[in-house]
Amino acid sequence: MTDQRITISIDPSSILSSGKAAEYLGITTMTLSRWVREGKIVPIMLEHRYFHINELNRAKKLYRG
Repeated sequence: MTDQRITISIDPSSILSSGKAAEYLGITTMTLSRWVREGKIVPIMLEHRYFHINELNRAKKLYRG
């Protein structure tokens, strides 16, 4: 079996840590984790979980009114 990797280019200023993402959305990190489990928001998985600003804006519209 071969290890397949995908390389993408992401502007570092467009991703936020879980804490910063929760703050941006006006929710707790526990709520953010629940939203990830429920499939309401999709994180970027690197060494830690990060969130792209476009994904946060989508979730903000849908779930925060």
